[in-house]
Amino acid sequence: MQVIEERVAGILSGQFKVKRDVISPDVTFHKLSFDSLVLIELSLVLEKEFQVALEEGDLTDQLTIRDVADLLSGKGAVV
Repeated sequence: MQVIEERVAGILSGQFKVKRDVISPDVTFHKLSFDSLVLIELSLVLEKEFQVALEEGDLTDQLTIRDVADLLSGKGAVV
């Protein structure tokens, strides 16, 4: 699971320009100021990166990076 968390953190810092020092497994997207449009964009990036299908509403601003890693793992994420 930690591998997925690290890859998600890398996407957040690289593509979404989130400062690395605020990224932790327990930070929520709300805390990162991600709105619904950013979450949709993130969803598309994660689908491509991990070769999974995410449903509309799978990502919410209340999820943490750990929650997203669990979600991706449960959907058979390719690591």
